[in-house]
Amino acid sequence: MAPMSERILGALRRHFQSGERLWQAAWTLLATALFAAFIGLSGCAAPVHPPVMEEVAVSTESAQCLEELPADGDDTVEEAAQAPPEEEPRPRSAGGARKRDHAGCFLWQPVAKQPPAQGKKAALERGRCQPQSLVYARCRSGIDSCRLGDTSPAQWFSCARKAGNTASLPVSGAIMVLDVNARRKMYTGHPLYVEEVGRNGDGTWRLRISHTNYDRQCRLDQGSTVVFDPGGMTATFASGPWAGWARDLKVLGFILR
Repeated sequence: MAPMSERILGALRRHFQSGERLWQAAWTLLATALFAAFIGLSGCAAPVHPPVMEEVAVSTESAQCLEELPADGDDTVEEAAQAPPEEEPRPRSAGGARKRDHAGCFLWQPVAKQPPAQGKKAALERGRCQPQSLVYARCRSGIDSCRLGDTSPAQWFSCARKAGNTASLPVSGAIMVLDVNARRKMYTGHPLYVEEVGRNGDGTWRLRISHTNYDRQCRLDQGSTVVFDPGGMTATFASGPWAGWARDLKVLGFILR
């Protein structure tokens, strides 16, 4: 079949050749156009194809994320929303560069005594025995900070705390400082060197300590066990010379450096 435009031109050519008037040709052209439009609407015209939509490729990462989404009511949503428990902060390391062993720090020097005078039974002590508890603690740990003259253990801790060198939890190599205790005649506090630490199941700590002058004669107590309670900041001797009476002694804290 010839194209529609050729058929319309052919009809006009025949009308003019036959001598028909112009208006009759116009009417013929109009009728032919309307007929062509009708034929197109009825489906005989060439079909119009819809545009082809290109498939959008889903990335492997996106597909994987969709597959991992839990269904409604899945317990994994609640578990993922819960933040992991925070770990308890660990205390910093302790000790100085000049840390020494027991043999190098404990050179016992007892107090020299004078014989009784004029029938007096009490001996007159001259000087101090050595090593005093603070001298031994400094030597054993190598911590030589806060020398304030005739520094007491409580003064040492106060100075170290201002410098940010103390902690409330024990660590090996630190100095545990007991608070002033007039009832037990510890008027300046008392330092103990922490040899080892261990955590108990009830939240307390098990410490192995060493210290001197526990007997006012500068002897060495090496390896006693102390239970430290961080909740009340107290220390209880479980073994050693003080185990018979040392219960719930107030602890100032631990000197780290």
